[in-house]
Amino acid sequence: MTATPKPVHFLLLFYVCLKTLVLAQDENQFIYNGFQGANLHLDGLAQILPNGLLQLTNTSVQQTGHAFYQLPIKFNDSLPQTLSFSTNFVFVMVPEYTDVSGHGIAFTISPSTNFTGAFEGPYLGLLNSTNNGFASNHLLAIELDTIKDRGFNDIDNNHVGIDVNDLKSIDSATASYYSSREGKNETLKLLSGNPIQVWIDYDGGENLLKVTLAPIPSPKPNRPLLSTHIDLSPTLLNSMYVGFSSSTGATATNHYILGWSFNKSGKAQSIEISKLPSFPHQRKPRGKPAILETSDPRLRGEYLKEEMELVLKLGLFCSHPNAAVRPSMRQVVQYLDGDALFPNDIILDIAGIGTLGVRNEVSPEFAMSFPSSVLKGFHDSASSSLLDSG
Repeated sequence: MTATPKPVHFLLLFYVCLKTLVLAQDENQFIYNGFQGANLHLDGLAQILPNGLLQLTNTSVQQTGHAFYQLPIKFNDSLPQTLSFSTNFVFVMVPEYTDVSGHGIAFTISPSTNFTGAFEGPYLGLLNSTNNGFASNHLLAIELDTIKDRGFNDIDNNHVGIDVNDLKSIDSATASYYSSREGKNETLKLLSGNPIQVWIDYDGGENLLKVTLAPIPSPKPNRPLLSTHIDLSPTLLNSMYVGFSSSTGATATNHYILGWSFNKSGKAQSIEISKLPSFPHQRKPRGKPAILETSDPRLRGEYLKEEMELVLKLGLFCSHPNAAVRPSMRQVVQYLDGDALFPNDIILDIAGIGTLGVRNEVSPEFAMSFPSSVLKGFHDSASSSLLDSG
């Protein structure tokens, strides 16, 4: 029997050691200039498109999407500096309609990739009404939020926030970047449909978290948008997962990540902008009411559009703030049976509700039930209830 030559044994041993070393390095740092072949845990609406574009959500309403690095990262041990990390990524938000969106993206560090029970909408697919605010969540999120939610004390509908175990941000600022050429901060519209780069850097020794934004292809500004002193040692456990969460509400947005770099033990590598995948820009105008979007998403579109549209219009009609205008039950049955034509002009009357002088009779719950494209023309107070609450 011929013995295996020793050089082969040596090569096999070298390969195993090298493979182990590569895996160990991968646990501490990685970079994706596009996501083809990426080692990610995906759920919800999240998917990697054929060109390598990571799509977190599409135009489905009331949905979530998560994309996390498969391997856990070791964060917290005896030395404060081991909590330090650096990451940067490029995102794009393309709303289905030009000026309505929902709800945003959050870079997230979590003890688990299981978000079963997390709510969509303002909860960004991370928490729900029963666990929001608990220290036991051990959750850090940097939110890119496009909806002003009063329940979470959001400052506006275009902001960046630092969330620790709670969707009420401990610090936030309107999205902007420092322009060296102009010598001032320039506003950034998160929903512009253009790529924006985000840098997040945490120094565990100084307990300092910095968040910086800039439009592509601008370099990293020398002044961060947020610079917050915070001790993350009670929040970050030894083993944590890093990734992204996103959600839609009554209206939807395509949320994309084009590239991502992360480093647990130093500065994250720079993303190569020229290698990033392309993304769709198309958005629908809001001229025509999209009333069918308000149907229950659990129906999954399995209904006759004409019947659903009639039912939804009847809902608007029966909720008219002027009781004298509302249809009787007999009229409702006639509309449903097709024995009477629905008065479509009543929708225009509802859309012009601000002229009726009864704005205080419009409940926020009613306003929130329909996209603002349907209720265009509502008085400012009613529109505020819709857009601010999502």
